[in-house]
Amino acid sequence: MNIEKQLETAVKTNHLVLVVFYADWSPHYEWIGPVLRTYEKRTVELIRVNAEENRTIADAHNVETVPAFLLLHKGHELWRQVGELTVEELKEVLDDFQ
Repeated sequence: MNIEKQLETAVKTNHLVLVVFYADWSPHYEWIGPVLRTYEKRTVELIRVNAEENRTIADAHNVETVPAFLLLHKGHELWRQVGELTVEELKEVLDDFQ
């Protein structure tokens, strides 16, 4: 499934959606997947977007710098972080919106 379809499908659910924008030269934040698995019943879905390969999606979300993290719910942006993010910071944000 392409990224546009993933986003369309995810925003129709009642789940929180964490969108991680990255570039091949930036960290891929592989630790995010295991962190999200700690949240019960997949209440958070992860979508990774290579901002260089998917410029239209990045532009649609006003992402100019990577890494960028967006937390969405039903298509509405709840939170945004541009730049580095730690495990603890992500957990705190997700706990706030659970």
